[in-house]
Amino acid sequence: MKTIALFSVYFLPHIGGIERYQYYLAKHLYNDVKIIIVTTKYDNNLKDVEDFEYGKIYRLPIYSIFSKRYPIIKKNKLYRKLMKMIKNENIDLCILNTRFQLTSLIGAKFAKKNGIANFLIEHGTSHFTVYNKVLDFLGHIYEHLLTDYIKRYVKDFYGVSKACSNWLKHYNIKSKGVLRNAIEISEYETFKAIKDYEKNKKISILFAGRLLKDKGILLLIESYEKIISKYNNIELLIAGEGPLYEEIEKHKEIILLGKLNHDELMKKYAETDIFINPSYSEGMPTTILEAGLMKCAVIATNVGGTPEIIEDRKDGLLCKTEVSDITLKLEELINDENLRNYLSENLHRKVKENFSWEKTANDILKII
Repeated sequence: MKTIALFSVYFLPHIGGIERYQYYLAKHLYNDVKIIIVTTKYDNNLKDVEDFEYGKIYRLPIYSIFSKRYPIIKKNKLYRKLMKMIKNENIDLCILNTRFQLTSLIGAKFAKKNGIANFLIEHGTSHFTVYNKVLDFLGHIYEHLLTDYIKRYVKDFYGVSKACSNWLKHYNIKSKGVLRNAIEISEYETFKAIKDYEKNKKISILFAGRLLKDKGILLLIESYEKIISKYNNIELLIAGEGPLYEEIEKHKEIILLGKLNHDELMKKYAETDIFINPSYSEGMPTTILEAGLMKCAVIATNVGGTPEIIEDRKDGLLCKTEVSDITLKLEELINDENLRNYLSENLHRKVKENFSWEKTANDILKII
């Protein structure tokens, strides 16, 4: 049995699209290969090395600065010990995730040094941003330099969507194909609920994700504040955590759910009428796939890999990253139950037919 090492900056219990990608990839490759996860120790309460149900996790030490968004590896005695342990796992293939995280560079150099095959999966469709012109400019230069450096060690690149593959062209990289983000289709039967459309039931609008500006959460709040006085039958629920939590908490008309685990979030999708993803940038958004599986009517900004999931007015509503357009689409779905049902059923069917982990795992096994 071959041994595969998956390198990513974060892994569960940290919540995010890339983390879920690694977890389900491990789950669906588990019977065919031995899985090693190499990630960072972003929380001191986590163990340096531990087993999980589908393999083993190694967590590399990091500096506390930037640990929430861009962990910097601390190459100390513990780091050297862990890398020696990883080498002793007799790895056959390293799969790296995202160009601009330092775990990818470490994985690429580790593979090259030890004569191990590797490839990289791109999850983004735009430059990393902190919404500061000077810092973003410097960050873009750094991202290009780091990508050029990684290209010395990595020959093959893939994307989790066509949009991600196209974004690689920005760095003069030709993608070898798409290894799609996906979801666990069987979870629908586990978490489905009967949606109750009684007259006194409020229409629930849900956002789920990191509370960051680039997720479009401030656009959504501004839009909701424009319409809340017009309707007494709607509610906005926000699931997630992040630096904007305290600012959002000031808006008393919004229900803040905080950080939900996967099962809690899936149940919340099942109770939701409208799911909205107003992000400025996406690779292949897991939340849209999950919401679609659980039969939510979806509104999402027309960015990144989102149009590969949603065909406008057939599977959901695509909108601009503008408050006025988000408001328009929200009101349209609030006022049209038939449209909500039509879009949700179509998206549910498309997700089931096209976005299963079995297919992505099989595609990776062919590469292996």
